Amino acid sequence: MVDRLLLHARAVGVVSPAGFGAESLIQRTPPKEHAMQLSSSPSRSFPIFAVDRSHPRWRTWAEEPRLRRAGGLAQFLLEAIQQALAGIDEPSRQRMGLIAVLNNGSIAHIARFFSGYRSQGRRFASPLLFPETVYNAATSHAAAVLGLGGPSCSLVGDESAWIEGLRMARVWLELGHASTVLLAASEEITTASLAAFQCAGWLRGSRPFRPAEGAVALLLTVQPESALFALEAAPISLPYTSRKELLPVAARLARKMPTHLPVYPTAQGSWLGPLEKAVLGSHPVAEPYPYLGEAFPVSSGWQTIRAATLLSEGRPEILVPIWGSSHQLSWLHLRLVRRGRLPIPPLGRSEA
Repeated sequence: MVDRLLLHARAVGVVSPAGFGAESLIQRTPPKEHAMQLSSSPSRSFPIFAVDRSHPRWRTWAEEPRLRRAGGLAQFLLEAIQQALAGIDEPSRQRMGLIAVLNNGSIAHIARFFSGYRSQGRRFASPLLFPETVYNAATSHAAAVLGLGGPSCSLVGDESAWIEGLRMARVWLELGHASTVLLAASEEITTASLAAFQCAGWLRGSRPFRPAEGAVALLLTVQPESALFALEAAPISLPYTSRKELLPVAARLARKMPTHLPVYPTAQGSWLGPLEKAVLGSHPVAEPYPYLGEAFPVSSGWQTIRAATLLSEGRPEILVPIWGSSHQLSWLHLRLVRRGRLPIPPLGRSEA
């Protein structure tokens, strides 16, 4: 079956609230949280994990002609992908595919476009802004600016959409549609998305949820040479339709996971943390890195790289549960690549 193809991560790219590159994901001290005001109620604010946009490289992306009306979502995406493409020449990009995974997507531009329409009338709804409102805008910018000639696609979903992106990458590589595939995810926090979280009740004190923004990219291939780590085929994801179904579905997921392999916990600090701790039971658990907030599929990508840094000769395999916050649950199975190289050393962490 196509989904059994072993994928190899050749390079990674990261934009996170802690900084740039894979190194930012394993800092012992979590990044400082910032307060963002609600647009509908400026006297109220909520903590978020935000990317430091004062860095000079954001000015460089803002000056890119194609990105002059794009926002942080596209800039984060391109920065992460460019990191993963370091040292890759233009001819090698001609058959390189791109799968971008988003959740809120271009909600900031959608809000600005319709705000102009409602406040000033149809004649003042900016036709220059409209192209940025579609979910595929950031994906299109990345492919054009970075010279990617293979197929491209945008997927929309929660944390589990990262798994679907991996499945699609396997299909493209197996069928020869692309020679290599970039799997990337991006998320931007805006006043519009913060208001949506507040209206949904996600920012209540009884439900720990701190939004985060950033991006992540993996350059995937079927060739093990110079790979950072390998990704086994993802199992069938387990969907759920309500909070009531979540516990039994999570218990089913835990029963399907191999009990002899260590697990990298991914829900610590979130509202799903107690559930993860309860259902993992006797699974050997690796010590997680500090909480970085929740950025949907971006978080899944960050956790993939974090878990990969813990691979070693003594721990050649590790499982990464993916707790989708609204759609489905699944997990990843990472393997050490013999004679390969890890994204970054695990900083002397103890093994589980």
